[in-house]
Amino acid sequence: MAEDDAQLDAEAFNMACFRLTRALEGLDFAVPEAQPLARGLLRVVGRVVIDLGVEGADPEVWPNTREMALQWIDEALRPLGHKVTRVRKP
Repeated sequence: MAEDDAQLDAEAFNMACFRLTRALEGLDFAVPEAQPLARGLLRVVGRVVIDLGVEGADPEVWPNTREMALQWIDEALRPLGHKVTRVRKP
């Protein structure tokens, strides 16, 4: 796939995540806490794809993208009584 096509695809994917996030507002969730969780996860997916899902993406942005994604996941989980923690490698 050409780099321009990959960029367009990553941008389209990110925009789809954004649109889905907005569409969540119109859904009547059986459990209200589910909506912010879904919104946060879509936000993470969009960011990861736009940062790293294009041909020629710089792998050096991964540590920053990963930390941002983990922070956003943590923000989505905390209202549910959970948090993201680092697992110590054996």
